[in-house]
Amino acid sequence: MIHQFHDKKRIAKRKNIIRNIIVIGILFIISISGVLAWSGKLFNIIGLPIWKAQNNVLSTANNESYLLRSKSSLFNENEMLKKDNIDLKNQMIDYQIIKNENDKLKELLGRIPPKENLILATILAKPNRSPYDTLIIDIGSDSGMTNNLQVFGDGNVPIGEISKVYPNTSLVTLYSNPGKITPGVLDGSNTSVELIGRGGGNFDMMIPIDVPSENGKLVVIPNLKTDIIAIVDGVISAPTDPMKKVLLHSPVNVQGLKWVEVKRN
Repeated sequence: MIHQFHDKKRIAKRKNIIRNIIVIGILFIISISGVLAWSGKLFNIIGLPIWKAQNNVLSTANNESYLLRSKSSLFNENEMLKKDNIDLKNQMIDYQIIKNENDKLKELLGRIPPKENLILATILAKPNRSPYDTLIIDIGSDSGMTNNLQVFGDGNVPIGEISKVYPNTSLVTLYSNPGKITPGVLDGSNTSVELIGRGGGNFDMMIPIDVPSENGKLVVIPNLKTDIIAIVDGVISAPTDPMKKVLLHSPVNVQGLKWVEVKRN
């Protein structure tokens, strides 16, 4: 019985030795035949998609980070370009304003007769911001202004007189100021008239029914020059009335003026 047990033990030991020898032999054969190299290739084939996926994930992350940076950079550049564009537009507007003002001044100075003792003034406030039918100009007693000096618009059209003087500004009362009476001469007939201001650059006057007063006829200031103060718009009359009312307007739109000229004594 004991003898049989020892035999079984020896047989199992031999089987283990034989199995180990077979495994070592197989590994040797595989090594010599290059199967391990092929297995390495297979490992690369299997690993390649994984590596690519990993690289794609990393690349995507990097690209998204780059895109985020690029978008931020592009946004900032776009904002800077917008600002530069606005600045350029503003500069062009300023340039155009200065050019227009220069052109207007040249045109204005071209209408001022030579040897006239006129001083140019900027209008600070017009009738919509100053007392009704008055102007405020930027020259005063410091520039030699005094009351009753005549004020011209568009170079040669009398529009009013200085009524109050301050150190650096003056108040100009327009001839069309409501109720203001200004003497004039009806051009063509040499009829002396009195213009009565009605506000907003408008006048009326009363003249004999037989004095010609068709639309477009002029009223001038009585002096050596023919300074036009008003133009006839229409007539209101009645057959039995020896007088007629003539409606007139100033040839200058004060709201469109930026400068006036004051005639110094």
